Amino acid sequence: MSTELQRSKKTELQIARTKGQMVGWAQGAGALIAISLVFSLIGWIPTVLVLGGVGYLVYRALFK
Repeated sequence: MSTELQRSKKTELQIARTKGQMVGWAQGAGALIAISLVFSLIGWIPTVLVLGGVGYLVYRALFK
């Protein structure tokens, strides 16, 4: 493999990583906005209970 081709692949890989990180940040921001909206609409206690239940089910599914 030529040096130019290796350099090109490394550059493309770095660009893909950067775009992936940006998408991840955008998804995290969207999730934070959605969670804050849910908190404001139904209150803290029911939301925390539901999130705890979902977290437990995910834990059971992953580590069973």
